[in-house]
Amino acid sequence: MKWKLSRKGAGFFKRRKQVKSLNQMFTSVMADVRIFEQRQDYKGAVIASFGGLANIAGGLLSMNRAPYETGREFGFAVANRANISAEVMDEYLTSFEIARYTDTEITYDDYQEAIQRLDICFRGIREQGVEIVEPARKQTKKPDKKRKKIKAKA
Repeated sequence: MKWKLSRKGAGFFKRRKQVKSLNQMFTSVMADVRIFEQRQDYKGAVIASFGGLANIAGGLLSMNRAPYETGREFGFAVANRANISAEVMDEYLTSFEIARYTDTEITYDDYQEAIQRLDICFRGIREQGVEIVEPARKQTKKPDKKRKKIKAKA
């Protein structure tokens, strides 16, 4: 008895793989951010979280930040593409800009608010069903082995 997957069933497994990939990327970003948190460098943690958002946008949405593009422009482009609330993204980007461009001390509460907004952004990407763009895999071909010639006895 052969089992056939319908298109709907195959789509379910593809979507499940995509969500798993997003969760792995988010876990990786949060691990990097937690390193700063353990050092009580909340300013560095907020800046690192933006770097994580940029990495996920690049990996999942194929959106790379151009050198001339501000963090705010890039953040709103990501929000627009992933259907994330502009208010949430604005609040997150404000936290990032304060951490990155001012001498203002970032408290633990400020850090927690920024991370909560980042989590909302990741949930928005996950819930909107953003198609993950799989990177093209380079096919590797093993070199052909040359066989030794067998000498025939005369």
